[in-house]
Amino acid sequence: MTSPRTFAGFAAAHPDARFSDWLVAQADDRWDRACGHPFTVAIGDGSMPEAAYVRYLIEDYTFITDLASVLGYLVAKAPDMAAKRRLAGFLALLTSEENDYFLRSLAALGVPEAAYATAAQGPVTRAFAALLLDSAGKGTYAEGLACLLCAEWVYLTWGEREAAHPRPDAFWLAEWIDLHAGPGFSGFVGWLREEMDRVGPALSEAEQARVSAIFSRMCELEFAFFEAAWTGKPVVPA
Repeated sequence: MTSPRTFAGFAAAHPDARFSDWLVAQADDRWDRACGHPFTVAIGDGSMPEAAYVRYLIEDYTFITDLASVLGYLVAKAPDMAAKRRLAGFLALLTSEENDYFLRSLAALGVPEAAYATAAQGPVTRAFAALLLDSAGKGTYAEGLACLLCAEWVYLTWGEREAAHPRPDAFWLAEWIDLHAGPGFSGFVGWLREEMDRVGPALSEAEQARVSAIFSRMCELEFAFFEAAWTGKPVVPA
């Protein structure tokens, strides 16, 4: 059954629904494809080919600086100090603990610093980063929030799924699961949902449609990002 196109229609049919639930419903199979990509399953069961994971780590590493900028934009646009504090806290984590993970993992996989320190972003990563930067930098707080919510919520979804199983032996896989399934990360994503649920219903119908389109596009690009690493063939979805 097709989800109502407007949040008002969705809320009428689902009285307990949250605005973030509507965003997922609007994304339809794009959400499921992103969260369930075989790449994410291979992280959990240890079947990940090293070449695919190296591709992934290098592309993700080129994206860290952009994600830090996205968080900076949202800190500036956040409506109150409580929201600024949550976003700034995640920015601090990104630039410390997560950055350290990348450096240790790339070293363990035998990747020389020259291969990632100045690597250029592939076409999917460029499209992914551009949508986040445009939404957070040029768009409204709600648009940037929707973009970030999708990016982090997809990771929490597959991370918690894979955390229900024994960890793989490779630390670069096991730690990546733990980084995206622990209470700190789940608490941040939970807050992003709550913030989106607070901001979203007050938007005009046109603004809600814009936020929904951004969320759905992010789902497509998340899938394409995993697919590029998995196959070595980056394709930006139309």
